[in-house]
Amino acid sequence: MNDERFREIYQQYYGLVKKTAFSVLKDYDFSEDVAQEVFLLFSLKEHTLKEEYYRQWLLVNARRKAIDFCRKAYQVHEVTASMSPDEDETNQDNATEWIYGQRQDFFEDEIAHKIMLRELTGKLFQDLANRNSEWYEIMMRTVVEGESPEETARALGISVENLRAKKHRMKEWIKEHYRDDFERA
Repeated sequence: MNDERFREIYQQYYGLVKKTAFSVLKDYDFSEDVAQEVFLLFSLKEHTLKEEYYRQWLLVNARRKAIDFCRKAYQVHEVTASMSPDEDETNQDNATEWIYGQRQDFFEDEIAHKIMLRELTGKLFQDLANRNSEWYEIMMRTVVEGESPEETARALGISVENLRAKKHRMKEWIKEHYRDDFERA
């Protein structure tokens, strides 16, 4: 496959692959990472695939990579959380090196923080859907899927100005109800 054809496939399916990863991870940044890994793997395996199966292969592998990512993050979180504070530093350093292959003590805090934010974001999306389904739709289309305001307004059958007003009210509601939670996380 030449570079031009790969770019076409990448542009055609990147959003869908990222959306599939997001449906598992509920984290935009991690979803992008998973999408990149899937396309890297695709570039290595594409010669063994029939073109008619590219879409299915990409979606299945995006979901699997996202699930693997969750499992790895959970395992790292569980192992580091189970280490008792009274262990001597030598054992802790050895365990850290064993888990990560190198010293990255900050990584466990980062994973725990990401998990907390993901749970909080999931709660926010659920509350948003319960509060106002149109706000939820706007959030999913503009923030998660990256649609332009014009595309979103057209899909919802409203003007761009109306969309902006709804987004503003939605953001104010989120600030009012979730500011303290996000500051603590």
